[in-house]
Amino acid sequence: MRFQLQPRHRAGLWLALGLTLRCCAQIAAPVTSLEVGDVTDNPGARPFPLREKVAHGRARKMKVFALRVGTVMVEGRWAGAVKLPLVTGEVLTPEKLSAAMEALEAAVTADTLRGYGLRSQGEIGVLYIDVDFATNARTVDVTFRPYYVHFSLVKMGDNVLPVPRSAFPTFYNNVPRPLLALNPSASVSYDRAFGTALGAAVETDLLNLSDPARHSAAPELDRHLDLSLQGAKALEEIYHRETAGLRYHVRQDGRALQEINFRAGYAGAGEPLGRFDHTRQAGFGGGGLMWHLAHNTRVGLDTGYRYNTDELKGPSGPLIARSSAHEQFNRLLLDTIPRPLYGFLRAAVWEDNGWLNGSAGAYQRLAGRIGYAKEIPLTDNQSIGLELVAGAGKVWGNAPAQSRFFGGNSPGQFLYDSPASTTLLNMPVGPILRSFGEGQAGLSVPGGRRGGDSFWHVNLNLTLPIPYFSRALIPNELTDLEDENGNPTSLKQLLRRQIDVTGPSMLAATLTQQGLSDAEAAAKAESILEEIKPATHYIINDANLYSVKPLLMFDAAGLSGGGLAGQTWLTAGGGLQLTIVTAKLEVGYMHTLSGPTFGQRGNFFSGSSSKIFFDSVAASRQNAAK
Repeated sequence: MRFQLQPRHRAGLWLALGLTLRCCAQIAAPVTSLEVGDVTDNPGARPFPLREKVAHGRARKMKVFALRVGTVMVEGRWAGAVKLPLVTGEVLTPEKLSAAMEALEAAVTADTLRGYGLRSQGEIGVLYIDVDFATNARTVDVTFRPYYVHFSLVKMGDNVLPVPRSAFPTFYNNVPRPLLALNPSASVSYDRAFGTALGAAVETDLLNLSDPARHSAAPELDRHLDLSLQGAKALEEIYHRETAGLRYHVRQDGRALQEINFRAGYAGAGEPLGRFDHTRQAGFGGGGLMWHLAHNTRVGLDTGYRYNTDELKGPSGPLIARSSAHEQFNRLLLDTIPRPLYGFLRAAVWEDNGWLNGSAGAYQRLAGRIGYAKEIPLTDNQSIGLELVAGAGKVWGNAPAQSRFFGGNSPGQFLYDSPASTTLLNMPVGPILRSFGEGQAGLSVPGGRRGGDSFWHVNLNLTLPIPYFSRALIPNELTDLEDENGNPTSLKQLLRRQIDVTGPSMLAATLTQQGLSDAEAAAKAESILEEIKPATHYIINDANLYSVKPLLMFDAAGLSGGGLAGQTWLTAGGGLQLTIVTAKLEVGYMHTLSGPTFGQRGNFFSGSSSKIFFDSVAASRQNAAK
């Protein structure tokens, strides 16, 4: 899927920032379009917005007005038969072209802003439309290409991390209802200990099954009851993971208390742990709160109860130990885009209190982890990617073997995982050491290895840009619009100007019309735009449609406790980070430079994931009218 505007075909570019403000501004009209300004094409004619003037000018250059329309096409994911007031056989006029562009804007914003995008994902976005004209004898074929760059009001990391994204809008109303309702995803990964694993997941909102596109404006649709099912199975080994859960949450964007949630579910696993195979069955329940403290700063507190049954088996299969425990767990999570550094910063603290059944005693565990990611720009859309993660943990009391800390490769990604994911809700298994398989680094004891009572780790990733192996999401192409000095304005400049200059004044004017005082409207507009500026700047300036980057990695970690000699490790390695539109893949090799190896000094690993229909479906080209 190639994102490029051809100068000879770009017959209409318009820009509109659609902000869904129902929750943020708490006003009646949810969608506001911010435009650069209005002009008049012809004396006595109705005024056309600037977005349409550009289209009209290019159409005149190609002399397509007064020709009859051959076909009308709309490109996008699941575009289907978008109804536009422009049909085959009629004469193309400026008025009809403008009406078609306005109708397409309404269709895109209804789907992505008032519908699924905001109500389910908490997303708003920047939208612009490219129009192609192709003449054939005495007719003209018209193709509309809407490009929708989305960013999240809830998952801030999605905006500033190099995660997969697409420049095409999804017409959610045309997506088959089972796919829209189930939101399926798939993944594949490899780890030396766990092996090659295939994974799949579905998630559905039981309160919105009758309206999976979330077009209704009913207030109860801010409430969600999500049923999630996910699992992974190793192909060469017996290992597996599966979870099933219900999560009820109420989102209150625009308020200090942004979300209230309750959850219950089941988690099972069979996974490697030291020289043993660990099997766990667990049922859990709990709840949480999330606060919006400041611009781009969220803090979440989660707490709950879990009942575990665990078994440890030796390499040849005999049962080594069996235990069960009651655990009370807590997590504090901070997500923020810090100024003036920007980038994305995440920090978390986990605390578990456990009581073993019988007279085996009790234990407590405490762990913390902090991570920071930033794309350091060199030139347009060419940046050095930096990811830095550090953590530490401690256990007290009579903790069973499986509740002590083991180092190794991580099954999740601390900076990328959703705050509601199981991997981020659960306490870390131990230090991240990617030269080992999952749970394979421990303290040496006669006949094997033991988990530690305390750990620490520091992990660094650097990705280096290769210009020939990347393509910008927003091309730095010039438009027909001129700046105050008479120089052509680029697409990037236009979008930035809308956010930084036009946005606050236009939004304040709209809020004033809807009942706020001038001072209240100005303050509210500034607050809303300040919230989204870092995200929009990153997406406009630096985001790539696809990229291939060399990946350099470094890990340092330590384990200690139990009266045993502590161990430290230094590891380094390299690999590739590949992002193609909406599929992300990382492959690499890490080598142990110092510290015990327990037989092998290195670990190859890989991981990939993609949404099956929202993100991985290629852009479709469909007839809108004939």
